[in-house]
Amino acid sequence: MKNLLTVLVTGSILYSCNNPNSNSLKKETEPAVKTEGNPSTSTPEVITQNAANNQEKNKEEVKESSSVSIKQIVEGYLPLKNALTQDDASTASKEAKKLYSVLKKADISKLSADVKDILESAAENAEHISENSRDIAHQREHLLSLSNDMADLIKEMGTGGLKLYQNFCPMYNNGKGGTWISESEEIINPYEGQKMINCGSVKKAF
Repeated sequence: MKNLLTVLVTGSILYSCNNPNSNSLKKETEPAVKTEGNPSTSTPEVITQNAANNQEKNKEEVKESSSVSIKQIVEGYLPLKNALTQDDASTASKEAKKLYSVLKKADISKLSADVKDILESAAENAEHISENSRDIAHQREHLLSLSNDMADLIKEMGTGGLKLYQNFCPMYNNGKGGTWISESEEIINPYEGQKMINCGSVKKAF
């Protein structure tokens, strides 16, 4: 009997060792190890997303900074001023209308109160010039105010890369004088026109 019991125990041990399912069963019953936590910020997917976000931010910044183009405003002013140097009230009126359109389309919502006031004043003066094609004296009165607006605007916003000059005529407005913005150092007077075309001097360079 003792020998029989020994044989049975030995056989049971050998069966357990040789049974291939014994280890797999143990593996199946072991809980899976789960890694938790936030994904690394240096993964390729995150880097790509960050780059895309930065590009969108840059586009918005460019859009905001280009909402008002000082270069476009100056380039709208110069043909108007030049028309008055030729005593051409009709062309001055047409150019003033173009400038008025540029000024009214400008997005001024994010600008300072001072710059808003300057742009609104410039638009009003341009509108007056455009509406008075048969009254060149009245056009020149508003050119004086518009030129002061332009000087103030350049002070606040720069020239947009343009080389500009502020010229001065001492004879205009009953000897009170008047300034204008020019693309040239050469004096070509928009207030006195062909009557005293070279009257004046350069007051400042921008």
